Amino acid sequence: MAGHLARLLTMIALLLALRLAGLALPSAVLVAAKMAVAAWLPFVTLRLAEEMVRRHAPRLVKLVALSGVGAFSLLAIIFHLVWAGPALIALALFQATVVVATLLHLWTQRASVSLAERRAVDMLALAFALALPLLATDFAWAFPELPFRGGPFAAIVFVLACSRLAGEASRPLLLLGDVLLVAAAGGLVALAAHVAGTSTALAPALAATAGAAAALVLLTERFADSPARGEGLLASIARAAPDEAAILAAHPLLANAVTVTAEALSDLPEDLLIALAARPVVTATRDPANETLTGAARELLARYGASHLLRLPPAPSPRFLAISGGALDEARLTRELTIVARLLERVP
Repeated sequence: MAGHLARLLTMIALLLALRLAGLALPSAVLVAAKMAVAAWLPFVTLRLAEEMVRRHAPRLVKLVALSGVGAFSLLAIIFHLVWAGPALIALALFQATVVVATLLHLWTQRASVSLAERRAVDMLALAFALALPLLATDFAWAFPELPFRGGPFAAIVFVLACSRLAGEASRPLLLLGDVLLVAAAGGLVALAAHVAGTSTALAPALAATAGAAAALVLLTERFADSPARGEGLLASIARAAPDEAAILAAHPLLANAVTVTAEALSDLPEDLLIALAARPVVTATRDPANETLTGAARELLARYGASHLLRLPPAPSPRFLAISGGALDEARLTRELTIVARLLERVP
């Protein structure tokens, strides 16, 4: 998920940079590059959505997304970097189709993940709902009379949503609060410009600058380097009492997990169950030496909408804790859960 999120943010940054470069130095090459990036954005977003719900989109949707990316990437080269009206209309229809299909995929698969991950899915869907009307204004052939274009504001919405995904507060209402704060900053500056008698052409630019500045302040504060943000599980575990119940209640990620009892695993072959129980933490990472074990681990994770299975202390039968981390740094979470599993082996 981290890789797909990084690619989405890179594409958004590249699109904004191309838009700014096009304003400063109009060029057919820049227009073609901008349209190619715009064609890739829906596909990258679809891949992120698939990772969030850990389910593949329908094959037809993926074929449409891939075909559109290839076709629109080649259009600029084949037609000498000239984007005519029909090509722009086709691009808009392609983007709308893939985005709607992505929303439907998120909605139909949201029940398959945990509550924490479901909130992240809902937040991404909300970002789509807020950004789509803004993106539509970028097509001047459809809305020729609009005094502004909302593409950059849609990019800000997505960046704010991605910053929430990268943290621990992936909730739709929090994203809505971020957007309202940015909109309020732009609105206040626009009102001040109107009261001051600023020219009609300058007021939207001042409002947009204020909104972007507010978003930058939010992002700076969100990713500020403070010890509390990077402590993870281990600091909470270190403050807990030395017993199993206290350790499992020390952090919300563990406290909200689901216990997987031996009865729930009765349908698995005994040898596979023993092999899974030999690992302190079970993930979906492929094991080339044992494809059957990999398949069993992935099926069990999908059954509980979990990202990790934490082995609980030895008992007459194997037990696990199904954890839906929703964390981007999966490797770090796996390491920390491994330490927790080792600790649990030695506590009463």
